[in-house]
Amino acid sequence: MTDPIVRSAALIDPHASAEALLGSVVRTSIRRLTWLERIVGVPVWAKLELQQHTGSFKYRGARLALMRGPDSPVIAASAGNHGLAVAQVASELGKSANICIPVNASRVKRDRILATGAGLIEHGSSMEEATAHAEALAHSSDLYYISPYNNPDVISGSSTIALEMLADVPDLTAMVAPVGGGGLFCGLALGSVAAGAQLRMFGTEPAAYASMSASMSAGEIVRVPHRPTLADGLAINLERDSITYNLAQQHLSGIVELTEEELAAGTLALLVHESLLVEPAGAASVIACLRLAQRGDLTGPVGIPLCGGNIQQPTLARIQRYSFQDPDLVRLLHLRGRVVSDIPVARMRQVTSLTATVESAGPAAELLEQVRSCMQRLQLTLRGVSDYVSYCADADLIVDQDVWRQVATAGQLALELLEREERVLAKAAAAAGVDELARTELLVRFGLATLAHVRGALEWCSPAYTQSRVAQFFDLAGQESPTVNYDRYESSSVHQVEDQLLRVLRLPPELWGVTVTSSGMAAYSLIESFLLRERLRPGDTVLLAPYIYFEAAEQVTSLCSVRCVRADGYGVEEILASVRRHRPRCIFIDPVANTAYQQMVDIPAVLARLREEAGERMTVVIDGTMLSAAMPPAALTSDDRLEVLYYESCSKYLQLGLDAAMAGFVAAPVSTRAHLERLRRNTGSILYRHSADLFPRYDSDMFRDRMARICSNATIVAERLCARPEVLDVVQVFYPGHPSHPDHQIAARLPYAGGCVTMLFREAGRNHRDLLEGVQEVVLAHARAAGLHLTKGVSFGFSTPRISAASSMAETEAPFLRLYVGDREAQVELLAEVVGNALVR
Repeated sequence: MTDPIVRSAALIDPHASAEALLGSVVRTSIRRLTWLERIVGVPVWAKLELQQHTGSFKYRGARLALMRGPDSPVIAASAGNHGLAVAQVASELGKSANICIPVNASRVKRDRILATGAGLIEHGSSMEEATAHAEALAHSSDLYYISPYNNPDVISGSSTIALEMLADVPDLTAMVAPVGGGGLFCGLALGSVAAGAQLRMFGTEPAAYASMSASMSAGEIVRVPHRPTLADGLAINLERDSITYNLAQQHLSGIVELTEEELAAGTLALLVHESLLVEPAGAASVIACLRLAQRGDLTGPVGIPLCGGNIQQPTLARIQRYSFQDPDLVRLLHLRGRVVSDIPVARMRQVTSLTATVESAGPAAELLEQVRSCMQRLQLTLRGVSDYVSYCADADLIVDQDVWRQVATAGQLALELLEREERVLAKAAAAAGVDELARTELLVRFGLATLAHVRGALEWCSPAYTQSRVAQFFDLAGQESPTVNYDRYESSSVHQVEDQLLRVLRLPPELWGVTVTSSGMAAYSLIESFLLRERLRPGDTVLLAPYIYFEAAEQVTSLCSVRCVRADGYGVEEILASVRRHRPRCIFIDPVANTAYQQMVDIPAVLARLREEAGERMTVVIDGTMLSAAMPPAALTSDDRLEVLYYESCSKYLQLGLDAAMAGFVAAPVSTRAHLERLRRNTGSILYRHSADLFPRYDSDMFRDRMARICSNATIVAERLCARPEVLDVVQVFYPGHPSHPDHQIAARLPYAGGCVTMLFREAGRNHRDLLEGVQEVVLAHARAAGLHLTKGVSFGFSTPRISAASSMAETEAPFLRLYVGDREAQVELLAEVVGNALVR
């Protein structure tokens, strides 16, 4: 619900708004700044909006917008203050809210948003990207999007500040206000008019992000390149339909662009002289008054809003160590320090239903979405290259023109190829053949690889925070970043993959955190490291299901400090009997055994029984790779009886068959996330930025639609093979989704049963690798003759079917034939026919 109201200035009524807010907002005090008055020559009155609820003027507009807006869940995009205000008001009014902020937004504002109970979505490195993401979520999830400035109720809230200022100081001749999107400035102007005052209205904005000045000069709304600035709340590009643009044209007497040095000085001046801690965006009017007075533009008493006090410690520390050179600014300052709280772990509230479903789209539509997603990501990256080159030029940093042009050209060529394929696939729609789909998949992989190449060619593994002459960074968000610029610690690309996987798994974000790793076994190793340090004591017992993935089994059974035992069987009662007998501290279970027989464990039933019978709290570790994202989230919830740690390899189903990079993840209770992130950092098991950039972007519905299609294909192949007596004379066929499988009832209670059909030759002597290699060659020969898409190799999860002579690596299990069926519905009957014919030849 991105536009539930008419964006019209006619809706702004300052007096009616003041009446509506009566008793809900703080009538903030006004203070005369005598120290500034001595310098500028006229009285300066400051309205202390930092004393408003949530620490900024934004509370007024947020209160009106939520009071007057539709009764829907709310989403807002903000560099901090607007989001904090919306979050607080939503909490007070009992409404659900999610706030989307750039990853480099103020940590204090971020922390306080979390404290309200609202969800926090960190996306992009600028307000522009955060806003686009919030609007997209609002559109897709029917949320009420509240713009920080392009909303009549938000502007109306700001207009009440002017009414209060003029009631306290009626002889004001001018006002000076910060300008980002213009909501505050326009509100003050309209409030002054409503109060009957004739004031000169001046604006001020960062020179590094002078979007309003640029738009005024151009005579239309224009975009400026994204640049880091101390005044992060003013780093805004106007929306194309922003009503503040025309209002500013009508009322603006002039605008002052401030350097970063001047923005820093404004904050320190208020701290030194008034003991007021005001963020740079909120303090900008102080130095603007100084510059206006020097130009002769101030002729009488002037009012300024000190509009926000939410400043983070790293920003304040940077301001305190600023090397001030301007003599006018040096004259104002006396430095002293402050400390802020530690940074908590962020969590995001759910924006869509955990059980929402959509009608099956099919492989062509899903590939088309992947093409478009890759195009969009390439466009953003190329924009980032442009902004990077522009920033380096302005900062006098060395950039090799040939290098960045080659990189940009590579990205542009990939984008053009994808745009061409998008047109072809959109025209063909569901009629696209398997050959066309295979070509499209190759193009998507190429596009992702090019995207990672473009970023990787310019980015550093430990980007510089700031510099002289030498540019050792690419992403501007790393400049003066409050986070650690070190690939082994974190990156915005990694955070995006983690947020995506949490949604795909449909795990409630209030309860779960996802930590991505460099592979599935890196995910296991992270869990093992956590268990040894936080859960297991020397001599404790670890219970293993009869089968867990062989590499995990090799690792855990080699630990000298614990005793490993195997459960009596795969059944619920057999596992419970083993628990009663051995009293383990930890249990490892796989939902499906990666063996020829594909035995299943009824995970929800086992967990339910363990909750009933557990004495001392146990940790259950589940590897869900074979049945990706199939476990019911409610069944996996941790409590005082059980702690559930869930992990998967992301190199299988979760890459949609693109197989571009190794990856894995651990999903664990949110309370453990700090421990897991520290261990991931210390062990170097993180999914590094380059691999994260290669990870495809998709939603839960697309993933589950694809998994259901793969499962359907596997069921068809199993049915066709089992319907041929001559095939069953030669091999045993196993697939949990087929009624003949002993664990079919367990599989039937899950959304899907995977895509692997396994076979064992009835003649035991044929189940060894050399003979199975020969069988595969026969199958491939039949496939070539029939025009069937089929490959030979390890792993699964691809779009194209794949055959392999798999080995469970268990001591008592022989190699077996594994057919992964793929997601191409058009050839599934042919696949079953070709494999069956090859087996009985």
